[in-house]
Amino acid sequence: MKTMVPIRSPTTKGQSTHRVTLYAAVIAVFVITGIYLLALPKIGSSGGSDSTTSSEVVSPRTALNQRLSAMSSSSGSAPKNKEELDEEDVDPMKITHESVAYGEKTLPYYHCGPLPSHDNPELTELVLLHGAAFTKEDWKSSGILDMLCQIDNEEDEGNLSISALDLPVSADGKELGMAFDALTSNKILSGRAATFVSPSASGKAIVSLGEMAANDINELTRIIKAWIPVASGAVVKAPESTLLQYKSANIPILAIHGDQDAMGKKVTNRLTEFSDAKGVELEGRHPVYLDSPEEFVQEVMQFLDEKGL
Repeated sequence: MKTMVPIRSPTTKGQSTHRVTLYAAVIAVFVITGIYLLALPKIGSSGGSDSTTSSEVVSPRTALNQRLSAMSSSSGSAPKNKEELDEEDVDPMKITHESVAYGEKTLPYYHCGPLPSHDNPELTELVLLHGAAFTKEDWKSSGILDMLCQIDNEEDEGNLSISALDLPVSADGKELGMAFDALTSNKILSGRAATFVSPSASGKAIVSLGEMAANDINELTRIIKAWIPVASGAVVKAPESTLLQYKSANIPILAIHGDQDAMGKKVTNRLTEFSDAKGVELEGRHPVYLDSPEEFVQEVMQFLDEKGL
C-alpha cells in the first residue's frame, strides 16, 4: 500500500506563515506593555514625573520617631525616651508634670490648659484632689485627666485650666490654703477662687475650711468657688453649722456617690439637706469616678456649665 502524503498548496502555506507572524506580533505587544508597566513605579519614585507621585500620610508615632532622629542628628545622641523631650511638644493635650514648695513640703501636680494671664480673666480653674488609697496618677491612668484636657482643647476654647494635686489627705484647711498660695505664686493658679473636686478623704481640707468659716468666712470664699465632693466622709461627721457655711457663702456643690457606696450616699444626702447641693448617683463603688469615668466627666462639665463656672 502506498503512503498518501498530503500536498500543501501554496495558498495554505502562505496562510500559516501569516498566522505565525500575527501571533508573534501580539506576544511582542504584551511583552513591551508589561515592561512599561513594571517600569512605572520606578519612574514615580525617582521623581521623574509629577503625575505619578503622591503625598504620604505620616502617623503620630512616625512623626515622633522622625523628631527623635532629627534631634539625634543635631545633638549627636538621641534621648532615651520621649519623656526627655519637651512635654509640651510631645503630648497633644499639653499635660505638664511639675512641683511647687509650700511650707516645708513639696506639692507635685499635673496641669493642662491655659495658665492665668491678664488676657484671660474668665479662666475656669478646676483642681483635682485624691483619696487616701490614691494619688494624682489615678486621674491620669483612669483617662479622666486626658478627657478633661481634650474637652478643653476641642469644646471649651482653651478656657479650662485643670490641676491634679498630690496634696496629702491629712491636709486641713490651713494647709490647703498654703498649697493654693504656692500654686498662685508660681502662676499655675490665678489666685481667684477655684472649683475643687475632693474624692473621699481629701474632703477633710474643704470641710476644715467650712469649720474655719465660723470665725472668718473670707478664707473659704477666697479659695473655694465651687465644690464637687465624691463621697467625702468628713461631711458625715461635720456639724450642721459647718455645712450651712457653704450655703451662706453661695458656693455651688455637686455631690457625687456610687450606687454601691452606702456611706457616699449619706454624704450626698447631708449636703443636699444642709448645703443646697445637687446630688448625683453614678454606677460604681466608693471611688465611683474611677468606675464610671466618662459619666463622671460629663457630670462635672455639665455642672460647670449650669453654674456658669
